[in-house]
Amino acid sequence: MEIKGKIVVILFSLLIIMLSILAMNVHHGKKTETEIKLIASPSNFTIEEGKSISINLIALKNGFPLECKVEWSVKSNGSTGKIISPFPSETNKNGYLKVKYFAPDDINELNHKVDIIAKVDFNGKEFCKTIYGYIYPKLYNTSIFISYDRSNIIAGETCHLKAILLYFDKKWLPLPNGKIKWEFHIGNRTIEKESKTNLFGITKIPFFYSNAVSNVTADIEAIYEINLSGKMDFNGCKSKGIKINIRPEKPGDFPGVLIHGWTGSISDSIINFTWWNLTKKLQQHGFKILDFDPIKPGIQWLTYDPGWENHHIPWIAAKVSQRIRKALVLNGYPPNQTIDIVAHSMGGLVARFMAEHYMGDVDYWNDSWMPGDNGMPWYGDGDGDVVIGDSQIDDLIMVGTPSHGVPPNINESVLQVINYAAFPWWVAQVPDMIYGSPFLKAMGYKGVDDVDYYAVGGDIGWIFGGVPKDFDGDGIAHYSDGLCPTESPYLEGKPLYILVGKAWPYGEEDHLSLMGINNKVREYIIKHLID
Repeated sequence: MEIKGKIVVILFSLLIIMLSILAMNVHHGKKTETEIKLIASPSNFTIEEGKSISINLIALKNGFPLECKVEWSVKSNGSTGKIISPFPSETNKNGYLKVKYFAPDDINELNHKVDIIAKVDFNGKEFCKTIYGYIYPKLYNTSIFISYDRSNIIAGETCHLKAILLYFDKKWLPLPNGKIKWEFHIGNRTIEKESKTNLFGITKIPFFYSNAVSNVTADIEAIYEINLSGKMDFNGCKSKGIKINIRPEKPGDFPGVLIHGWTGSISDSIINFTWWNLTKKLQQHGFKILDFDPIKPGIQWLTYDPGWENHHIPWIAAKVSQRIRKALVLNGYPPNQTIDIVAHSMGGLVARFMAEHYMGDVDYWNDSWMPGDNGMPWYGDGDGDVVIGDSQIDDLIMVGTPSHGVPPNINESVLQVINYAAFPWWVAQVPDMIYGSPFLKAMGYKGVDDVDYYAVGGDIGWIFGGVPKDFDGDGIAHYSDGLCPTESPYLEGKPLYILVGKAWPYGEEDHLSLMGINNKVREYIIKHLID
């Protein structure tokens, strides 16, 4: 029994040894998993545009330093910047590699994100580490100051505002080409305008407010919004507010200027018919008419003629503006006095040119100019000739004015009449007033924001040399007042008052009667000289 027991113990021991050897063989036959780890410092960062930062990378294999090649890439939705690394880009025996990241020189957002990726290829497998970068722009501080030429105005007058925009780079410097947003807070209403600074950081803008029914105050601010679009980036700023007090206009506040139409001053009878009734009506309501010869008794209306040369409407507008300024001074007004204008026929185009082309240089006319060419058909000697402009005109009421022109057949017929008449010096303006003329194309059909335009057209049920036209786009075409198409006075977005009727003696809706004797037109004029 003892021998059997010993044999069992020996066999069991051998079995244990064999199992141990087998287990060891199995263990040594199994492959060990390789662990590659990339450690970056910093793992994320924030820097200013154009600056750089060092990035340290450590590569480990199973916790021990790994010598290996490293590939770098940068991803972003915009500018990426760049990585500068040693050549070749490899970790050393300590598994260490140092590179430098250079941020983009200019970004156009406050927080620009970049992903910097380090990639290692080991035994056919890729191992990556992402470093998250955030880049902010270098912002220069700005400051804006505003001023005005007067703090109290009458509704319809223009106040001139000035802003100076500066930025700080060791010292305060003017900021050119800066877009300024102006906000005018009047009661519950806010008006917004924009302007740009010049090379000296200065911008000027007129402030015009009409139709006030009671005393109001305009609170005005100028705002420069943060600008990241250029090579240099600028913080935004806001000016201190200023206040302008506005009182309603009353009759007599602004002198009225009456501008006759084509050939309207060739005889006293024509100009008297045009203005006599309106002048009396306006005076009865307290309005003042500008007198162009205060020495003579009674109101002397503005008259003009083109002279014997080839003078187009712009040249006439310049001469008319100069006469208005002279008359203002003769009547005791300052030369920049605000005025209202009532114009008949071509006189409305003369007035429009003043309102829309202040300081226009109009000595000469380019007959070869066509729409689409550079510049304008009028040009001059380098000195501005039109001395009355939009900032001086409150209301402009145009009666029978061909802002869209007249049919070409009227042009041809009128020219035939002129050839035999005693006033051939009025020839040059006729081609200016036909449909699609270079003059009308250059003028456009919109007007300017700082003038209150009102237009009146007559419809007597027929049109000479053309077909009914729908210039105001309401779907209803109208005829004419016998000379000017009914809707030709219309300017985009401005009111047009149409009177449908007959020609004199059966009605008062023809071209001359509208201005001379039509009481509805006079009432319309009186209403809108105050509105």
